[in-house]
Amino acid sequence: MNKYFYNLLFRSFDDSLDEEEQRRLDDALAKSEELRSSRQNFTDLREKLHSLDQGSFKPFFSERVIDRLRSGERIVIDFYLSAFRTVAVGAAILVVIFTSYNIGRTKALTIESALGIQRPTIEQMLTLEEPIQ
Repeated sequence: MNKYFYNLLFRSFDDSLDEEEQRRLDDALAKSEELRSSRQNFTDLREKLHSLDQGSFKPFFSERVIDRLRSGERIVIDFYLSAFRTVAVGAAILVVIFTSYNIGRTKALTIESALGIQRPTIEQMLTLEEPIQ
């Protein structure tokens, strides 16, 4: 079935179609068992969703959450700061180790050597060879 008619069908559930669109949809529904089946399936699905129990939070939920956050606010902030410091120090040590290794391996003090990047030679670029690691 044409995608146009499916779009009309789905729009018809939430919006009102103009007269021409409604006539086209009715004609398509009369001719297509597949479209009628899709309409029935979608109708059943919408009814099931509407019949579900709409649970809600107890009264003053947001106030209770804010109070709980305020009471434990300092603990949470301290935890994240200590975790950040640990990770940041570890990451900085790793950067220094890898940079030192790369500079020592190439015996050159350049950004490329510190990052472990090797500039290809003209021959490699012309023949599209892989650079030697």
